[in-house]
Amino acid sequence: MDDFIRPKKIIPQPKKKKNRKEFLLIILIIICLGIGYFAGYMSKKTTVVENNNNEDVVSEVYETLRDHWVNANDQDFDFNTAIISGMVDGLDDPHSELFNSKEANSFNESVAGNIQGIGVGYSPVAKGAMITKIYDDSPALEAGLKVGDIIVKAGDHELSGVDSDQIKEYVRGEEGTTITLTILRGRETLQKDVERRSLDTSASYEIRKAGNTTFGYIELTTFGVETAKEVEKALQQFQQENVTVLVLDLRDNGGGYLTAAEGILDLFFTSDEVIYQMQQKNDAAKKFYAASDTSYTFDTGYILVNGNTASASEMTAGALQSEKGFKLIGEQTYGKGTAQTQKTLSDGSVLKYTYAKWMIPNGTCIDGTGLEPDIKVENVSIDDISTAEVEGTLKADCVSDKVKSMQKMLNILGYHVDREDGYFSQATCEALKSFESDNYLEVNGEYDENDKLMLVARILIYLNNHENDKQYDKLIEILK
Repeated sequence: MDDFIRPKKIIPQPKKKKNRKEFLLIILIIICLGIGYFAGYMSKKTTVVENNNNEDVVSEVYETLRDHWVNANDQDFDFNTAIISGMVDGLDDPHSELFNSKEANSFNESVAGNIQGIGVGYSPVAKGAMITKIYDDSPALEAGLKVGDIIVKAGDHELSGVDSDQIKEYVRGEEGTTITLTILRGRETLQKDVERRSLDTSASYEIRKAGNTTFGYIELTTFGVETAKEVEKALQQFQQENVTVLVLDLRDNGGGYLTAAEGILDLFFTSDEVIYQMQQKNDAAKKFYAASDTSYTFDTGYILVNGNTASASEMTAGALQSEKGFKLIGEQTYGKGTAQTQKTLSDGSVLKYTYAKWMIPNGTCIDGTGLEPDIKVENVSIDDISTAEVEGTLKADCVSDKVKSMQKMLNILGYHVDREDGYFSQATCEALKSFESDNYLEVNGEYDENDKLMLVARILIYLNNHENDKQYDKLIEILK
């Protein structure tokens, strides 16, 4: 059978003689068709208007709305701010945004990792701020605060119903000052005096053991101003102690300054080695090399990663994986291969926008795909667990997303529930009763805000326990 269709062969036909009338008729038809086509063409030509000057259209829309649009809601409205926000939102780029000056300061402070505070991470809940993380060498750790504690009062300020930015403002303050915190721990209410200090929360490190293997462990929470210097201090100590195995923990590290990633990679590469590539608008990709020939080497390297490992974290992990043989343990990373910069506008607001794409040294762009771990290990996920307030009481036979969250938390903590679909079954009721009994709550098998707060606190404690960290367990298993 042929794998294509052959064109039909044209066979010449004998010509027929046409008389004079037929010939004139054909000529007339052709002329009419020509006149009709020309008239239609001219008609279209006069009615279709092409405007390639989009800037004029933008000005027209702006002026029309500014001069004639009626604010029917009579609400406070800044026309120019709305236009600028619309321009930024229209980019459909989650990494480009407009900040007011206060938001910009807060954002830059969180990225830099340098704060004046007590050294905790927190999440707003109905009764205040639940502590989700306590940093090493922090005033919070020294004062005896624990993950799962709820700060219900900071000084004279009640934190119930207060948003995250306001909580931060109440808890933080000038270095050397003291804040009295009222803490809810289970059913117990405590007061703790905590001194505020200047903290670098971006990096912590120590030497650990797995069986007979000694390894250097560095946890990076962000890529801030001083992060590369802190990493170098750690590497120097490891070198002095003859540590030959290095572990970087980049889980839940959303990145920060690419210059910090560059500074960290400089510690592992020499000046003739590419550490990353970058491509700006309308330019070819440019290769960037290490700044010096001073590099730290280890016999074996591992990097812990998860779905929240992003941006500068991925640049660091990708370069060490592809060029230095580091093994990635955990889950596929986020996939953010773009770089942002900021421009302070004349009114004090700040525009953060994407200005380039970056690639790991071999030219691979990980944007939208992330890095694939060499050893895939999934940890318990709490992404779909709700911390929203439980209003009233949820009882057997009801159906709710909050019940679904409760069921998942109970199962994680070892209280067997027969389902996780949000239907409040009898087995769910019995599991909840067991949890309530173990945690000194009212034992009635009915789900309320007190039950939820205790469940969330127990989940956080569970996740912060290395014994429940499957990715870290896998690392230890490999090193033993």
